Amino acid sequence: MTQAELLAEAEPDAIAVTVPVQMFERLACDPNVDVAKLEKLIEMQERIMRHQAKAAFDAAFAEMQGEIPIITERGEISVNGQIRSKYARFEDILVEVKPVLQKHGFALRHRNHFTDGKIKIVGILSHRCGHSEEDEFEAKADDSGSKNAIQALGSTRSYGQRYTTISLLNIATKGADDDGHQSEKAGKPDQAPPAGFGDWWTDMQSCAENGLPALTEAWKRSKAEYRNYIMATDKSALSTLKATAAKVPA
Repeated sequence: MTQAELLAEAEPDAIAVTVPVQMFERLACDPNVDVAKLEKLIEMQERIMRHQAKAAFDAAFAEMQGEIPIITERGEISVNGQIRSKYARFEDILVEVKPVLQKHGFALRHRNHFTDGKIKIVGILSHRCGHSEEDEFEAKADDSGSKNAIQALGSTRSYGQRYTTISLLNIATKGADDDGHQSEKAGKPDQAPPAGFGDWWTDMQSCAENGLPALTEAWKRSKAEYRNYIMATDKSALSTLKATAAKVPA
């Protein structure tokens, strides 16, 4: 029997896995091939390939997770000369994770969209086998302080890149020691912050600037693991946050 006759009699489920690309090309040029069955066969082959790519992505990601380092928070947000919060800088994150990504066949990139006065940053984590996953962050330009229009967009873009990268890679961050001096954390066990803690703390700083009621409400809505971590590792920072909020006129 010819290939066209075999295809006409076979069920697509039975041969989708074994048909090579070259055979698809030959069948497509054969006028005797059942076009409807060929299309179903191609669709099934594509689904199988997508499933295989997703499985390879998941396996590589699981293996990579144990090698993603905890990033030190070297960035600072200051208001009137006072440090309000610290965060892991995007450039520091890239330096640490790029070799790990490359080792396991991953690539990270970002895409930007500007609409209605907002900027949306899309983080894309792709694997060499073809599967990719995305995370999005959207916000207005950060015009706080004395930023001009370009700087405001750049600030939001940088924040979005950092936010989506942390989310896609499940990165944890930690505070840096202040000039090597002993801190309130001395004598306490070294405890890694939960994933997303840095961004949560930045949001809490923003809420404090809106007053104590806003901070209290945000605190109640926060994840218990974030609240427990800050209370166990740096109560002085929490006290400073409350004091800042209490100074805001009602």
